[in-house]
Amino acid sequence: MTFRALVVEDDQAASRVIALNLVREGFEVRSVENAAEALRFLPEAHPDVVLTDYLMPDMNGLELLSKIRREWPQLPVIMMTGQGDERLAVQAMKEGAFTYLSKPLDYDELALMCRRAAEMHSLRCQLERADVLELGHGLVGEAPAIRQLRRLIADVAPTPVTVLIRGETGTGKEVVARAIHAASGRASETFVAINCSAIPESLLEAELFGHERGAFTGANRRRVGRFLTAAGGTLFLDEVGDLPASLQPKLLRVLEERAVTPLGSDKPIPVDVRLVTATHQPLEQLVENGRFRQDLFYRLNVVPLHIPPLRERREDIARLASRFAGRIATRHGKSIRDLAPELVEWLKIQEWEGNVRELENIIERLVIFSTDGVLRLPDDGIESAILPPYRQEKERILDSFEMEYLKTALRLARGRLADASERTGLSARQLYNLMKKHGLDKEEFFLS
Repeated sequence: MTFRALVVEDDQAASRVIALNLVREGFEVRSVENAAEALRFLPEAHPDVVLTDYLMPDMNGLELLSKIRREWPQLPVIMMTGQGDERLAVQAMKEGAFTYLSKPLDYDELALMCRRAAEMHSLRCQLERADVLELGHGLVGEAPAIRQLRRLIADVAPTPVTVLIRGETGTGKEVVARAIHAASGRASETFVAINCSAIPESLLEAELFGHERGAFTGANRRRVGRFLTAAGGTLFLDEVGDLPASLQPKLLRVLEERAVTPLGSDKPIPVDVRLVTATHQPLEQLVENGRFRQDLFYRLNVVPLHIPPLRERREDIARLASRFAGRIATRHGKSIRDLAPELVEWLKIQEWEGNVRELENIIERLVIFSTDGVLRLPDDGIESAILPPYRQEKERILDSFEMEYLKTALRLARGRLADASERTGLSARQLYNLMKKHGLDKEEFFLS
């Protein structure tokens, strides 16, 4: 396997000798003379190891190490220090360097350390790709388009760029957004998702940017918006094509200034957040029709990712159905050992207008009605499984509605039952009983 090394050394003669030794050991080497050039090169080069000198003009090796650790936390960095700089070497290790090498260099040790660091980086990348694969069942499969999507996710996740996910309804756009977050340096921080089409325009601005107390009627306390809630992590704006025209310039300003201004305030608050957006709409056409700002489109469309519809990856349907069956059976306390061949063939020829979400729903119906551990086409047709008894389906839909409605109400009220009661028209007792029914605790929403 050929590894890539980036050498950051302002002494050209020393840089050439290091590069020659690494090339002799099978590395592909790129050399730059300063930290600023290294930072410009990193996003497109994807090295497996960075080898940097400490003493450099403008930005030293420790400062470069700090920036790399912040933007590419999985990338190993080896620090080169002069003799007598043990204190700097210890500091570099504390800052996250893979190791340090003292000058004059032992080139056998140099090659060994670089190879170990590159092998560790390769293993981490493989594990990240596996995590991405397992994170959401919508990413399972070996169709060329889905394999390419997984590769792109693994490539783009460690970078800070803004991503626009495009795909039909039900293809799994939030799954991809969560995969990007999980494989990024922000994975330990918060992932916040919001659907721009699910919140009324009158509430969406406060939901995104927050508001101060008294900013409008009913704003009886300060609210932290989703941008600040996601600070340090990832904010996912689903159906961004439905963002009202009045909010589009405000979102653009946040992206340009890296700060949000809550309603009722004139003081911008700096925010560090990775933005991922998604849409099923042709944004280019919305731009032409004047419904979406062109400058905002360009800022969101830095890296576009396309999720193929299920009908374009039919070879993955059997694998997806099997995965869904196992996971859903576990959730319902059932055991499914197989899918009947005639069912698999039927699944493969459907059009799947609802994509992966529709497939999952059908598999769930079949699991619920299975009695012998094998999923089959019902004798009276799949419609009998898709259309359950009226009372049962009414209860399921009502429970789902109650749960989502309560979550939204409690989130908007930040867990305050009096506020939630005023917003919903339900009495405090009714709210309490519904929360108890669905296992919701108001404290979970205090900081949402």
